[in-house]
Amino acid sequence: MSRPLRTTIVMDNIPSDWIIGIDFNFFNSNSILRGIKLIGQGLHVVHWAQDSSSIRSGYYFNAQEGDVLVMYWDTANETMLIGDEVGEVNIKRHMESLSQYYPYMVGYPNGVSQWLRQVRHLKWNQVEYILPHGRIDSVVTSTDENNLLLKTLQSYSKNKNISNDPIVNSIIDQSDVELKFTLIDLSSQIRPNSSPEQKTKDSLDSSWFVRTLLVTGFNNNEDSLMGEFELAYVNMVIFANYSCSVQWLKIMKVMLNCKELVSERVSLFDKFVSQLYAMFKQFPEEYFTEFVDDSFLETNVGEFDFTVKELGLHALVRKVIDLKQLLSLRFGVVIQGLVEDDEDGPVIVDL
Repeated sequence: MSRPLRTTIVMDNIPSDWIIGIDFNFFNSNSILRGIKLIGQGLHVVHWAQDSSSIRSGYYFNAQEGDVLVMYWDTANETMLIGDEVGEVNIKRHMESLSQYYPYMVGYPNGVSQWLRQVRHLKWNQVEYILPHGRIDSVVTSTDENNLLLKTLQSYSKNKNISNDPIVNSIIDQSDVELKFTLIDLSSQIRPNSSPEQKTKDSLDSSWFVRTLLVTGFNNNEDSLMGEFELAYVNMVIFANYSCSVQWLKIMKVMLNCKELVSERVSLFDKFVSQLYAMFKQFPEEYFTEFVDDSFLETNVGEFDFTVKELGLHALVRKVIDLKQLLSLRFGVVIQGLVEDDEDGPVIVDL
């Protein structure tokens, strides 16, 4: 057959009863499943795990019209081969058999709008940079975490020769697999060589830190910041990846603790709060206590709530009210606000 519509994933030698998925959709494999068809254009992630308690692995790809991606489970090496890794001869064989496979493929499930909503700012070049080879799994760690672990090991081994230590070398040689997130060092939120007044200001307001982060980490591109925020979120939700949850929480913390910058970049914070609402609307309830602490939200969302009300940014006030209501209804997190400024609060009339 000619190349099928949209993008097609051919699956070969996938064991039965594995939990296969694409984006936020999951299903069980069986002996006749040959792949996934009719995948729309844009960013997607296909993922797999032996069962619900196993490490989940995945592969990001940028779907284009007529693309065919081949996946093969290498039983001997217990690894998933994807694309060119499968080999030109095998890819050609699968292409010639597409017409036979097609009836045994599942169509992309409904709900693509939910996926697109969660990656609306994420660009393919960001995925390529942060995730080497497009690979991700439940346990892969970030560059920042690996460097911290390496420093800790080195400090405990000052009097030892660790150049040939296999554990240390395994940490050093992680550039091919580690998550290359932007470094967000929460201990460096106060500008260097600052006056006492500046130190006090920076300890209460993350604006200087986020301004610097936007320039040095994201080339002053707001959508790049948003894209990394989204990638960390979807990897946390799909793969239960701890390192991604840490990056997601760091971005949330510094953004919600900005004050001066909020009035300077209202559109950025409007996008941010809208995205945060969408994230918590879809956040799996079973993951909430694992990755998010009630007090974290009470403190940081509460601080941002105070800021936007104090600045009189009414559109943002409304969005924060909606976010607070969502957190209360879905997760029982009650965030106190300024009742006198709350649009849903009682109106006091002098008689």
